[in-house]
Amino acid sequence: MNILLTNDDGYLAKGIQILYEKLSPNHNVYLCAPLKQMSASSHAISLFKPMEIKKVSENIYALDGTPADCVKVALLHLFKEVSFDIVLSGINDGPNMGEDIFYSGTVAGAREGLMNDIFSIASSIDGWSENKNFDKAASFLSELLQNIPKAILKEKIFLNINFPGIPNFKGIKVTHLGKRIYKDFVIYEEKDGKSFATLTGDEPGFSPHNGSDMSSVSEGYISITPLANEVFDPRLRDRLSYLEKIEWKTIF
Repeated sequence: MNILLTNDDGYLAKGIQILYEKLSPNHNVYLCAPLKQMSASSHAISLFKPMEIKKVSENIYALDGTPADCVKVALLHLFKEVSFDIVLSGINDGPNMGEDIFYSGTVAGAREGLMNDIFSIASSIDGWSENKNFDKAASFLSELLQNIPKAILKEKIFLNINFPGIPNFKGIKVTHLGKRIYKDFVIYEEKDGKSFATLTGDEPGFSPHNGSDMSSVSEGYISITPLANEVFDPRLRDRLSYLEKIEWKTIF
């Protein structure tokens, strides 16, 4: 397989380094990841902003941009001659479950791959534990690539995989997104005549629900959640169709 790796923790992060080492013996692995930490960058792209490209070694580059930037630059420039089979984002140091997926640069890297018609995987490991087993997570991803049917690779989906932060995993569960409970707060400061707000928070929780990504990971299982880029809701379209029948006075 031709595999493109990216992440949001930066090209030197443990997760992506282990993943590169694990996949390289059996695949053609290319890497383009942020030059620095870009967590919670979501799907931002750096329009009209020159981004430094650092060649680390053959087929390994660091880009001063977001994960979505990295995938775009890799596909459009750095490795434009390569026909990729998969984009693999991670392994992120910290979970990306429930509403986390909207903030996550890791998930955005995979989503950008799918937007370019490449089957993609976002991978993360529970970061609230000191027992994270990146090596075993990377081994699982390597084995997973050997067991994905070609028919699935053609589907317009990407997989969001989360590993529990424990030495050994109990098994695998295919899940739905859970409900994250954030405990955010703002630290306000005034310094040198300027006002500053720092967004921070305590460790988030979740609403227990059978079959969710969060419940499964909390029970020691690997969570695999299929996601799509389609966000259109046909049910709401039908409910809003009455708007077309109103005789609007202000816009026509």
